[in-house]
Amino acid sequence: MPESVGQANEIIVISSPEDRILIEPFLEDVFSHTIHTPQTEKDFILNYRNPRELESYKKYGNIIIASLDFPEDSTADILTQRILDKQNQNAELLTLGDLYAKNQLFCIIHAMDALAFENILTSNSEWILEQYYTLFEKKIMQEVFKYGKNNELSNKIFHIFGHSIDLQPDFKLIKADSLNLFVWVGRGYPYRWLTLHRSTKDSYLDIQSSWEQLKNDFSRHMPEIIISSYYQENEKTSYGNNKIPVMRGIYEHSESDSGGPFFVYIFDTEETNEVILISGFVNYPGHEKLLLLKQLEIIAKTLHKGDSA
Repeated sequence: MPESVGQANEIIVISSPEDRILIEPFLEDVFSHTIHTPQTEKDFILNYRNPRELESYKKYGNIIIASLDFPEDSTADILTQRILDKQNQNAELLTLGDLYAKNQLFCIIHAMDALAFENILTSNSEWILEQYYTLFEKKIMQEVFKYGKNNELSNKIFHIFGHSIDLQPDFKLIKADSLNLFVWVGRGYPYRWLTLHRSTKDSYLDIQSSWEQLKNDFSRHMPEIIISSYYQENEKTSYGNNKIPVMRGIYEHSESDSGGPFFVYIFDTEETNEVILISGFVNYPGHEKLLLLKQLEIIAKTLHKGDSA
């Protein structure tokens, strides 16, 4: 079985022209999460294709087959039933792993009509998203560490900071302050930076105080980084079996007269009133930045206490 192809966040949606008109708004709503970089970029890109084109796209990593019994058609209806029969299934919602390729998620959504389709998505949107985000992160993880890890730098971070993260081999140490427990690492063009620092947990309990404290933290550790007042967002992301706070925004870098998107992951520690903040910055003017940002987020989630093996 070949390895799946296609961009990690591209989803091929196989649907008849008759059904697409009805189902597209519902699918677009499920996969609507965006990040400002500062241009708006979607986490997932939906690429709609006719059922007759499945042979050309069946090795892509993310596939959805969406079919409505009404209105009837001679393409998606037959294709959907053929796959369900082969799998000995008669479900409205079914996911299959590695059907035509490795690291593939194949989802079938089969409904009587548009209203039933909407109800299926409403009831199962979180579960569907979880399946695609899990595979998305797995593929990003494989891409990030396909050439190994920089254990020497990770160990150095641990001895300075007490915690560490896994890094790609070409990351370099930019700045370290063992007294104030701050580390800044990065890699070359397109520029990607990661910083680790500690702060007071109480300051990050509500949205307003969190942004005020973050500006103070950046001013103390990285005065050349300025947080823009535009596109400031607070959300949660999965980390193990929990959800942790994430701050997103746009930054300016005074020394290079440029900037881009950044995120801050906020991790609890064993200390009563302390959090560890891992911040990621991308600078790649004129290009899409979402996948680069996601790579840094995958690295941030490798936070661990202890050095590397």
